[in-house]
Amino acid sequence: MRAVIKNIQRGLSLVELMVAMAISLLVLLALVNVYVNLARANDEMAKSNSLIDAGRSAIQILQNDLVHAGYWAGFVPQFDDLTYEHVPADVPTGIPDACLAYASWTSAYKTNLIGVPVQSSDVLPSGSGCAPFPAQRPGTDVILVRHAETCVPGTPNCDADAAGRLYMQAGSCAAEKNAGTATGATSHSIDLDGDASSVDGAYAGLTLRIVSGTGMGQLRHINTYVGSSRTATLDTPWAVIPDNTSVYGFEYAFGTSVFPLHKRDCVGTGTPASLPVTAGTLAEKRRVISNIYYIADLPHPDGQERTVPTLMRSQLDLAGGVLTHRTPVRLLDGVEALRVELGIDDTGKTGAAANYNQAVQWEDVTTKTRTTNRGDGAPDFFKRCTTATPCTAAELMNVVAVKLYVLARSRDATPGYTDSKEYCLGEPDADGSCPTADKILAANDSFKRHVFVTSLRLTNISGRRETPEP
Repeated sequence: MRAVIKNIQRGLSLVELMVAMAISLLVLLALVNVYVNLARANDEMAKSNSLIDAGRSAIQILQNDLVHAGYWAGFVPQFDDLTYEHVPADVPTGIPDACLAYASWTSAYKTNLIGVPVQSSDVLPSGSGCAPFPAQRPGTDVILVRHAETCVPGTPNCDADAAGRLYMQAGSCAAEKNAGTATGATSHSIDLDGDASSVDGAYAGLTLRIVSGTGMGQLRHINTYVGSSRTATLDTPWAVIPDNTSVYGFEYAFGTSVFPLHKRDCVGTGTPASLPVTAGTLAEKRRVISNIYYIADLPHPDGQERTVPTLMRSQLDLAGGVLTHRTPVRLLDGVEALRVELGIDDTGKTGAAANYNQAVQWEDVTTKTRTTNRGDGAPDFFKRCTTATPCTAAELMNVVAVKLYVLARSRDATPGYTDSKEYCLGEPDADGSCPTADKILAANDSFKRHVFVTSLRLTNISGRRETPEP
């Protein structure tokens, strides 16, 4: 008789089930821990990348603007022109107020503005020529950059021509540089010669210079022009009233409406070449750029209750039909501090101080390789402009380099991290320590920070002062 063997199936015992669940929970806990750590690491990496990006981008934005500082569409101020053989008449006499209403700009103000393309301070400017600005973050600097736009309105990558915007036109026509001889003058006017335009307003907005004769070198801005009498009314009185020995010329157009100057290919009928211009190409006009950069604390972009330090920029442009420094726009979050040091060139190659009360003087007039009363394009010292130690107009007109210190901060906090470090936004002392005025102490908070530093040369200014080595 054959035995029958039955297959008996058995389930897990309670003990086996509990062991299996415990092992599964341990594996799951390990996976969750790996995921959390990975997510935290990715989050911190994103914060670090954002911090680095904010610092580098802030430096790049400022560099890209500063590299054009002092470019005026081909016009070179007399005090920075080593080929100009007379005492310069356009030496800045004051620091231009960035928030002065455009209606109050005089020829002296425009001369100062062109001669001081970079200025900085630890106080944000204010006035009727500026829209309301969000408050400046304490302990940070403001930098203002001026130049003519590098592109021509209406060309690719350039804004279209807009009525009422501020433009500059620098001509190179010999007939306009030596336009004619004055036939009369009063304290606030000058009568141009018979070859001048008979059209009302033809020269309104231009800057006129006395090229030679009585009152030589004086610069004045033309407010109005009457074609029938060839009379130009000026914004400020003459220091020395011109007479019939005074030869005048047009330096540049700087305004919102009239741009009549020509390129070098113009044809003048006078001898030597003078007005009227009978042929030629109009010189390009270029928008005048004036940008104010500073740091403000703004609401968090994600709607959180706390604020974020942000790099701001206000541009000179039309607002409601009025030319003004517009309401600042938000450029970069996470820029906590900005410090600016200006490199000032007030000493030449011979070691003598610059003196703009004299014409250019040369150590050797035959080689003209070393001036004795002008700078050489290299900074002799760096200075931070503050209310305690303000920069003068004489210093600002000689700025040829800029050092930038940017303290970037992560936009969001890192749990469990405390920043109690000390950051130095300036050159260390001889012993390597940070000057007290340049120290920034972290707020013992949970934000990570990093300092970014760069220095750059203002080529448009320093290049004019360079002379070839013998």
